[in-house]
Formats: sequence, C-alpha cells, structure tokens
Amino acid sequence: MARLFQEYPKTARKLMLAAERLYGQHGLDGVSLRQLATAAGQANNYVVQHHFGSKLGLIQAVSEMRLPAMESHRQTLLDAARAENDFSVARMLSCLFSPLVTVLEAQDMKDYARFTLAVMHLDPEQHPFVRSTDISPASTEIRSKLNESLSHLGPDVFRRRLALSASVFLNGISELGGKLKLSPTGYVSNDQYCSDVFEAALAVLTSPFSTTPRADFCKPDGG
Repeated sequence: MARLFQEYPKTARKLMLAAERLYGQHGLDGVSLRQLATAAGQANNYVVQHHFGSKLGLIQAVSEMRLPAMESHRQTLLDAARAENDFSVARMLSCLFSPLVTVLEAQDMKDYARFTLAVMHLDPEQHPFVRSTDISPASTEIRSKLNESLSHLGPDVFRRRLALSASVFLNGISELGGKLKLSPTGYVSNDQYCSDVFEAALAVLTSPFSTTPRADFCKPDGG
C-alpha cells in the first residue's frame, strides 16, 4: 500500500517536491541525486537512497504523492457519470483529466504536469503508474470504460492514442502562467484555454483510425 505524502518525514517530503519540480524542468536524466539533495537543503548526498532506496523509488513516491486528492475527485465525477449512465469518451476523458486543473493549485499543477511528461518516457517495466493501481481505482475504471468505447482501435492503438492525448493535455496545461499569454483576440481566460486544450486532447483520442497510411507520409521507397 502506498504511503500518503504527509506520512513521509519532513526531509523526504522536501526531496519529493524538489524532484517533482526539477525532473519536470530538466528530465529524469538531467538532475543528479546530489543536486536533488542540495535543492532540498540537505548536505547528505545519499539522502535519497536513505529515504527511498533508489532513484526509481523516489520517482514512484513523487508520482503517487498527488494521486489521493485527484483520485477522490475522479471517483466523485465517475459516480456522477454512472448515475447519469453517461460513459461517453468525452465524459470519461474529462473525469480523467479535469482534476488536474480543478484540484491542484496552479504551480502544483504545472510541476505535476511537467513531471508526469518526463515519467512517460520511462520503459514500461519502470513506469510508476503501473504500480499505483491500488491507490488509483477511479483512473483504472475510467481507462477501462474508455477502452470499451474505443475497442475498434485495438489495444495497441488505444494505448498509444491515450498516451498521445495525455501528452497534449499535460503539455498544454504546463504552459499556464508561463508561455501562455491571455489576450482579447485569443484566449481570454485560463478556463477557456484549459477547455480548448481538453478538446484537442479529445480529438487525438477520437479521430478516425485508418489502416491505410496517407500518401504524403509514405517514403518513396515504401519504407
């Protein structure tokens, strides 16, 4: 059973927050454990190993630290969808993605989005999401409902489409307060921007799938 963030010692919590921020900014290979220790105000260069055993142990803990709050809200949204018998792709994807915007504070949301994007590059056997199913039952059910609705894609295409959809959404919300500039002629509010990013992520998941490649994406030699 995963530990809650508040159950970790203070030093471990500092390391987790520093790791989320720095791994999100520089990638999982762009920050050393010594740099993480320094960012957390620790002189012991082996403090990560002391609290988490390894770099992957730290990544797992960081990946899980914001899940309880988001999963609680996802469960509420899922229960509401069940009461209305609405398991449409749009409704389920909203249940999965919207808690990042509505539950997390602005800076936490950006840090979490950037960290999650970095983690998505891990090999499947090292991926922390796979080992977090015991504390993310709502997400698991939502993915199952999406898979049922999009069964025509097949499992491999569905997994890739969902990952691409998540990448679009996470990249989009990570720009809030940074590259994104509100404008009367563009996005007039963060809410409008997040809604538009969601629609783009939804389009990635629901666009028609063809087994025939477009001619303009085929190499001349057919490779």
